[in-house]
Amino acid sequence: MRRMKAGDLISRYRAGDRNFTGANLEGASLQAVDLRDAVLRWANLTRANLHGADLSGADLEGADLTEADLRSAELKATCLDGAFLTGALVSRQQIELAASLEDTVLPTDLDAQTPAAILAGGYAAGADLRGLDLREADLRGADLHDADLRQADLRGTDLSRADLHGANLHDADLRRARLDGADLRWAKLGDANLAEASLRGTNLRGVDFFLANLRGADLREANLRRADLGGSDLRGADLSGANLRKANLSFGTDMQGAVLVGADLRGARMREINLSKADLRQARLYRARLDGATLDLCDLREAQISKRQLVKVRSWSGASLPEDIAATMAKPARSHAQL
Repeated sequence: MRRMKAGDLISRYRAGDRNFTGANLEGASLQAVDLRDAVLRWANLTRANLHGADLSGADLEGADLTEADLRSAELKATCLDGAFLTGALVSRQQIELAASLEDTVLPTDLDAQTPAAILAGGYAAGADLRGLDLREADLRGADLHDADLRQADLRGTDLSRADLHGANLHDADLRRARLDGADLRWAKLGDANLAEASLRGTNLRGVDFFLANLRGADLREANLRRADLGGSDLRGADLSGANLRKANLSFGTDMQGAVLVGADLRGARMREINLSKADLRQARLYRARLDGATLDLCDLREAQISKRQLVKVRSWSGASLPEDIAATMAKPARSHAQL
């Protein structure tokens, strides 16, 4: 599109025109210009000088503001959905006043610490929030679906009822974070630290927890159907009533001392898992693959499990078995001694 002169835009704006959709204003000098409520959707504002400009209430959806100078610009109630701010000169204090930031590409050096005010109660779906410090932030109900939060510091952050489905939280620090009732379907949490986090009633269907730290986490009533928990640390975690149907818990997953009372583990892959001292009372384990699992001192009273499954485990020394099969099962240690 032919480049639009800054003077022409200013003249048209003063004459009452507000629609500049798709305008090519690359490198334009618009310093301290009044552009309140202007429609600049999909406009090219690459390297534009907007220092001190008033963009209150403006619609900049999809606008390219790469390397634009937005210092001291007014962005109150501005729509920045899908805008590109890579390399732009803008502060976190300015951006926190924007109306919405859905799919916005933010500057990577945004004071290194984007405040919770940017996200709380607003939208940052698909936004690039890698490595940001959001400790202790109140982000209840925030829309962060598909957001990139890799290596973000979310220690103690309240994300209750937040929409994080499809978000990338790989290697993020979520220790003691609150995620009760949040939607994390198909999110990526591999290598994430969720020690002592609260995920009660959280939708974790299909989540990638590979090698994640969930030690002491509260996962009561959580939906972990088809989740990948391979190699994760779930020692002491509370998964009472959790749905783990067809979840992957194989190869190195440590659930020592975990509480799984009433959990649904039907069809789960649990090969070589460590369940010693775990509480599996009333758990449903039919069709769960327990080959090579360790069930020492495990409480399986009233659990739905078959003898065929138990004969394939590595050991169940000292375990409390369901009454209907306890009398018919020989102690593994004794049978080995006879051999």
